[in-house]
Amino acid sequence: MKKLISILLLLTSFAPSFSQGAQDTTLNNLVLPLGYPTTEPGAIPHFTKSGKGKNAMILIPGWGFDGSVFDDFVKTNKKAFAMYTITIPGFGNTPCPPLPKDGTSFGDQSWNKSVLEGIANLIDAEEIDRPVIVGHFTQGAQLALRLAMDYPNKVASVIILGAPAKFVAVQDGKVLPYPLKSAIYYADKISGPKFYKTVTESYWDQNNYMRELYSLQGETAERLWKQNASVPMPIMIRYLLEFHASDITLEATKIHCPVLVLRPGFRSEWLSDTQNGSFNYIKPQFINSWELMKEKNPLIDIQDITDAGVFLWKDQPDETMRRIKKFIDSDKTRN
Repeated sequence: MKKLISILLLLTSFAPSFSQGAQDTTLNNLVLPLGYPTTEPGAIPHFTKSGKGKNAMILIPGWGFDGSVFDDFVKTNKKAFAMYTITIPGFGNTPCPPLPKDGTSFGDQSWNKSVLEGIANLIDAEEIDRPVIVGHFTQGAQLALRLAMDYPNKVASVIILGAPAKFVAVQDGKVLPYPLKSAIYYADKISGPKFYKTVTESYWDQNNYMRELYSLQGETAERLWKQNASVPMPIMIRYLLEFHASDITLEATKIHCPVLVLRPGFRSEWLSDTQNGSFNYIKPQFINSWELMKEKNPLIDIQDITDAGVFLWKDQPDETMRRIKKFIDSDKTRN
């Protein structure tokens, strides 16, 4: 992903320097393959229910992952919670939403709004009483926080696992200004049509998030990377561009419920990479971006889990569960 970001930043000068094989002008990754199945807007085509605890919990996997990544989490907590694990439409071989009309801005958040509506409908249909919303890795975290903002009466609290608060652009070790208006324009007019539309699958795979970002355990990291890479590129790119064209930190004061943010500690040498190395985007995006939220809203509690990738509960299960239990037990609005 670091290399992708660097290439995209070069696009602002309209003089991109692509590696051989990065682009194929016959591709159009901004449309779905012919005949690709879609689901109704506002639908969650796949979810599972497990556990019979007194508190309800909705688990939202992150960008590119299906609900199976929470199987171990569910097994550990099935006595404590009634858990609903969703799969975001388009991931895990589920149908995605229809594409919006041509010319619709990524800033309109068409697909993410469809997912939010689907989760709200699920809460109503299953008569779920003010669940704890758990959001993971990039998109899952954004959806969890947005649920708390847009549907405050339906949400008791939010737990964020291994995610950035927002997209942060980094080049040559420096964080670049990225105001929302510019981010939306950039996604609509530059990175979408000039890069992602024709990027090849091989270049995408080579320059996406590194395996070790997901987990510090080699076999686990490889398995997770393969699941992420199996999602068709048009679906990944649509959701990614909506993430790039958003900034939830601007609306932090709209959250009126307790929020626990568990940040992964990764490797110490990764966080000290402040120049142009392979890891220089990790600290600004996955660590520092949360300080913007905390400054604006005291209901947001940020805690760090050392020696863990973004799948915290796989690398440090005991410590992750201990923090979650303490957070929920201390929520006086529920107990």
